[in-house]
Amino acid sequence: MAVNPDRVNEIMSEFQDKVAGIVRTSGLDHHSNTTSLSNIDSLKNQYLQTVMNAFTLPATTEGELLSEMDAVVKEIERMAKGQAKAEAMGIAAIGAAVNKGTAADSGVWNGLIGDTAHRIDKLTKMYADQINNMPKALRIRIDDDFARVLDSINSAFNANPAPSNASIVRLQVKNSLDSVEKNLEQASTAVLKASIEHIAHQKMTELQEKEMVLMSVERGMSKGQIDASRTLISDIRKLITDFGKSNFLIYDKIIRNQKIQVIDHKMSVLETLRVNASGVSQSLSGYYGNTSRRRTATGTSSIGGIGTTLGHNTSSVGGHRQNFRKGIPPGFAGFAGKMSEADIANKHPEGTSKAHIKAMKRHMDAGLTFEAAHNKANAEGFTPNIGGGGRPFR
Repeated sequence: MAVNPDRVNEIMSEFQDKVAGIVRTSGLDHHSNTTSLSNIDSLKNQYLQTVMNAFTLPATTEGELLSEMDAVVKEIERMAKGQAKAEAMGIAAIGAAVNKGTAADSGVWNGLIGDTAHRIDKLTKMYADQINNMPKALRIRIDDDFARVLDSINSAFNANPAPSNASIVRLQVKNSLDSVEKNLEQASTAVLKASIEHIAHQKMTELQEKEMVLMSVERGMSKGQIDASRTLISDIRKLITDFGKSNFLIYDKIIRNQKIQVIDHKMSVLETLRVNASGVSQSLSGYYGNTSRRRTATGTSSIGGIGTTLGHNTSSVGGHRQNFRKGIPPGFAGFAGKMSEADIANKHPEGTSKAHIKAMKRHMDAGLTFEAAHNKANAEGFTPNIGGGGRPFR
């Protein structure tokens, strides 16, 4: 659905404030309104134009606009940090050229500094999302780790500027950055695993809800439908369990979406069974009402079958019972009665399958009760085909 124009204006205003804040906190605000921020301005303008082109489309939602804004803001943050770091290194290089006797004066040491800075930049770009989502204390710690590596090079040069010492320091720097990268890789893996487990928990909860609802409407299902639904539930549960085990292949976006689509498709089949069963179950409940059996007090037996029992007059002699089945209207439990197809149809919701009515008629003519004939017709495959919880029997 299209997004309200007032809300679109709020989103664009919030986005521009965030971009301005990033430029300011990165120390690049002195470049405002210059070509030095052309890359950032290009991304900003591209997002604003996208919002203006898309917000009137029926398929566009507010969530999509906000999600796209978050992605663009993260990319602008990465670009601003990279530009600020490059400027800082340029200033350091200028200072090294003016002040003699620094690591930058030596080709070997200067090369080591450049290689180290390049790898630090590569790591921050590779794990930008994980770093940005970390608590502030952890982000500061990672910055300190990188700064400590660069400081160690300068300290080592001051202690021993020999080119041979630069080779030793290069190995130390490599080990330090390998350790930082390993920690970032573990954090990335943990985030991916947590994401997969979260999806699996959501799907399992959804399955449990559907299973509980199906159990409440099983009276409207044939034995074949009940068996099919239980088999389907078992299959879906296994798929979700396997999905949550977080095989590394599942981290691939295409494979992950394919597995989710299979689970969702089977869920939809289960939902179709639930809807049909719910319709039949509600129809039966509407006709029969409360089907619980009522206990009838029969009193105490008469002595020798003659006389009175406590609280009950018995005018008949002998132990036989009167046949109370005569005169009971058709359709009640324990009495088949004679009903036409029209009578049976009137007890069902509109649109009930004619094949179901005919099957019930055949079984009632053979002596079954209305309810027994209904259940037997379902078991034989002649279901009412009621969708969405139809009207109760009349």
